Amino acid sequence: MRSGNSKIWLLALVFGAVAAILSWRIVQQQAQAPVPMARVVVAAQDIPVRTKITGSMLKEVEIPAAAKHPEALSSIRQAEGQVSRLPITGGEQVLITKFTAAREESGLSFIIPPSKRAVALNTNEVTGAGGLILPGDRVDVVAVFDAKTMGKDMSAIILQDIEVLAVAQSLEGELPAKSALDTASQALDGKNATPTAPKTNPKPLPLAKTVTLAVTPEEAQRLFLAESNGKIRLALRANQERTRVDLTEATLSTIRSPLRQGAAEITAVSISPVTLNAGDVMKVEITVKNISNAPIRSQGPEPGFTYVQGQTFQSQNFGPQTGAFRVGLNFGANRPVEYPYRWGLGGELAPGASTTVVGYVKVTSGMAATDYWAGLIEEPANVTHDNVGLVKVTVTAADMVLITVDAADLRSGPNISSPVIGQVFYGNQLKLLGQEADWYKVQVTESGLVGYIAAGWAAVPTKG
Repeated sequence: MRSGNSKIWLLALVFGAVAAILSWRIVQQQAQAPVPMARVVVAAQDIPVRTKITGSMLKEVEIPAAAKHPEALSSIRQAEGQVSRLPITGGEQVLITKFTAAREESGLSFIIPPSKRAVALNTNEVTGAGGLILPGDRVDVVAVFDAKTMGKDMSAIILQDIEVLAVAQSLEGELPAKSALDTASQALDGKNATPTAPKTNPKPLPLAKTVTLAVTPEEAQRLFLAESNGKIRLALRANQERTRVDLTEATLSTIRSPLRQGAAEITAVSISPVTLNAGDVMKVEITVKNISNAPIRSQGPEPGFTYVQGQTFQSQNFGPQTGAFRVGLNFGANRPVEYPYRWGLGGELAPGASTTVVGYVKVTSGMAATDYWAGLIEEPANVTHDNVGLVKVTVTAADMVLITVDAADLRSGPNISSPVIGQVFYGNQLKLLGQEADWYKVQVTESGLVGYIAAGWAAVPTKG
């Protein structure tokens, strides 16, 4: 009996050993079996919001298949050209949900940059660069005004390097009907996951009636004001072009005499006073800086010279010396030459140096509100810096009154109960015939009409 038990124990030990060996072999085989891997796209750098993705921003790596996120991309080509809707941290898997997708998932409010506002402008094929502006482009905004609005026909770049958020109802980074993930999936060969995405090009929208721009609140104010009082044009910038230029406004005079960059520029202008009586002297201060690498020369008259209204630099024997620089004062009324009042810089101006030129003009006759501005002239006729420090100057003639309100009623008698016989407007000068209490008796120069205006609506030159 004892011998039978020994055999049973022996067989148990043998079977146990065999089982242990088989288990060990299975574990070893499982340990040596390859772990399933998957290709995944990760960010090679931090990618901010609203960034157009390029291949250099990403890399493809192999990771265990179990660690791949279900929405992670497998090929860099799936991400190229997309626009990030959320920030992507360097090293993280790139998910399709991080990109701007269909409009119902994103919308305009999701793509407006921080601290900006979306502003829509009317556009057409002419004002919108031939209808070729697309969401994601950048533009300069040019405003064009006529003389009735600004006192002269002019145009100016009022905004630069502005991002286009939408054209018509197409948003920047927006995909067509299908999501980006669907598009990317269809672009892969199901057997080997090789990208075969068809090439897609954005289509121009020549019939679009609106362009939506991303602007700051202050830029929005200026843009609305310019659109209400003038015409707006959009100038399309080259891809990746982010520089800004400092230009004065263009006028009809600069069209006749094309502007080119000179060796110097005006940095400050003061013209005062802007309301004078006949016989007063107007003071002009113009600061000039040499922005070249060489000295610039000048000529007379010296700073401090006084012109009398009607005189010119030519009539005072200060004819131009070719290549010399002078500052000048120009105005909008009829004049014998451009910039009739010119002054020298007081000597040679060294590179990088600045000087302030002071000049005077004695006014001798009345003049309705007229534009005056400063300029820099490279003699004999190259205006290198034009339309600087524009102001309106009014000169009241002797025995005249100047209307100082938008519109003043002209009445038949010196009281508010007298009938209104006409209206006179800001800047008009009327002949002063007398005064009764708080009313001036005046005569309208153009029509000869005689009446009364309230004294608070007009200014009378000081005698003596």
